[in-house]
Amino acid sequence: MSLFSVICEAKIQDWFKRKQAGEVQTVENQVTIDQVKSTETYLLEDILRLIEQARLEECNEREILLQKAKQMEIQLLMSLENEGYTLMAQMTAETIRQHKVENAT
Repeated sequence: MSLFSVICEAKIQDWFKRKQAGEVQTVENQVTIDQVKSTETYLLEDILRLIEQARLEECNEREILLQKAKQMEIQLLMSLENEGYTLMAQMTAETIRQHKVENAT
């Protein structure tokens, strides 16, 4: 067992002892793992939002927003590809493509 693991285990055990003794206050608004979003999810949401905003803007502003969305799309897809998530990158690209079609002006 590594030194790091030993220290972590000791801290966890200490926390449980303090919790049983009533020394630890529980957090009422605990964040569960299904509420946590990845960086990629935030990027995808921003891309889709920019595409939606572009539909409502004038020509010049529309092009700026779509260009920004395209740059973010490339960043997202490259990140997924570099992490080995080829299928996820393909599915994400398809989601973005469909969103562009739905929000075309």
